[in-house]
Parts: sequence; structure tokens; C-alpha cells
Amino acid sequence: MKKILINILTFGIVIAVIVILLVSFGSSDGNRYVYKGNMTYQAVDIKSKEYQCSECNMDVEELNYAAQLIAKNGNTYFFDDIGCVVLWLENHSPDTQVILTQTLDTHLWIDATKAWYSRIAPSPMGYGFAAVENKKEGLIDYEEMKLLMLQGKNLHDPFVKKKLLGK
Repeated sequence: MKKILINILTFGIVIAVIVILLVSFGSSDGNRYVYKGNMTYQAVDIKSKEYQCSECNMDVEELNYAAQLIAKNGNTYFFDDIGCVVLWLENHSPDTQVILTQTLDTHLWIDATKAWYSRIAPSPMGYGFAAVENKKEGLIDYEEMKLLMLQGKNLHDPFVKKKLLGK
């Protein structure tokens, strides 16, 4: 009888430790994907790791590559990479007001459809697309970037990578 009680007590302690560990690893804020009530349709001022990408769930850490999609209802969705915006829009159809992206050259939030894109940037997801405000030779517009992303013609494709980077 004593042996059974010891086994039950040991089992209870192990379960209690597991529960405590699981609770301590959890965040009180939970996942943060959406900012609600942005009726000015302006970029939300965010800090690194404050929000998670609505497509890939990674923290929005490198703000120079970040993007925000603002729906007409004021919900703002965050993305760590402009390629994630394109992929997310394929599976979601919000009533989009504007897509904003941070630029590498001016470090401002601008309309993503008016930005110019590099194909060889070290973007967080490795797609290679990064926005700039001022057009330069070799950059592509939003529609071409979107098409290439949807066709999988980004730096994840070894043939594209070799062609663009020689690797």
C-alpha cells in the first residue's frame, strides 16, 4: 500500500511540474497578428518582435522588410516579408484599404503598390524581395514582384538563385 501511495505521489508531482512549465512558457499576451481600430489607415508604429507575421507566424523582427495590410474595417495585419503578404492574399480576401511596406532606402512606410523591389535582398523569409522608394536600374514594380512570388520565381528556386546571384 505504501508503495502505491509513493507511486501516485510521484506521478502527481511529475504532472504538476509539467503543468507549471507549460504555463510559464506561455505568453500572457498570446499571439499578436492584428491591430484593430486603425481607421486612419496609416502605418502602425511597431517595435521589433511586437507582432507576428499573419502568414508565416514568425516575429516581425527586421522592420526594414516589414509590411502592413490595412483592411477597410481598420484591422491591420503584419508581415515580416512582402512575399508573405502576396501569399497571404492568395488565401484571404479582406476588403483591403492599403498595403504598406517599409523601404530600405528611405526607411519610410509607403504604399507597397508604388514601391520598387529588389530581387536579391536578404529578406527574412529568403524570397529576396525588398522595397525601395526611389527607382533604380534592375528593380521591378509591385505587379511583377507579385507575379514572380506567385510563380515561385524567387530566391527559394535554385535556378532563379543561380541566375540572380551566380550561386
